[in-house]
Amino acid sequence: MAWILLCILLVSLFQASTKGGDVADTRSVSESERSANHKPNVGFVFPGLTSRAGNNLVIPDECKTIGICEDIPNYPEELVKSLAQELERNNISKFNKDVLDIPQIAERIGPEEENIELCNSVQKLYAPRAAQDANKEWFVIMNDKAKPQQTFRVEICQTRDSPCSAVAYFQNGYEARCVQKYMLRQMVALNEQNEVVQRPFQVPSCCSCVVKVV
Repeated sequence: MAWILLCILLVSLFQASTKGGDVADTRSVSESERSANHKPNVGFVFPGLTSRAGNNLVIPDECKTIGICEDIPNYPEELVKSLAQELERNNISKFNKDVLDIPQIAERIGPEEENIELCNSVQKLYAPRAAQDANKEWFVIMNDKAKPQQTFRVEICQTRDSPCSAVAYFQNGYEARCVQKYMLRQMVALNEQNEVVQRPFQVPSCCSCVVKVV
């Protein structure tokens, strides 16, 4: 009888030990799963490059009209210059350099005189120091005023929403207006978290004659 009671006691102790181990294993797996599933939201930034510029920008009214600006009153000059030099030293710069092709005189004769633009526009190279992203938020764009690192070819309507050239004929019930078009271009900028980032910004790309039903 004593032998039977001893066997029952040993079996009970073994089951208690196994149950405790299962609980510990379950807790360990649960914590491991939580750790594996937790992925920090990391954006594309240049590591180690931070600023204190913030995003409290003063944007002139003429810049708000086109969504890009060559200068702003509170631009962080020295800070941007220092960060740009550090990018170049570490060979991690992603600066864009557009050029504005100017046709030779021989190329202008003939074809250019035969073509008529339906909308008056200005083409130039922009070295932006502030720009809007796709969400209409303004950012400081890294550009040294004396030696710009980033240049973009832009085409801007001289007068927005003006009628297209009178040489263009459209049927009754249609109206043609000159509309500013944009495209997204990659720029190096400073974000609200005081980090140097690369992201797409809106650049005026062309002035287009658009027809709509009236």
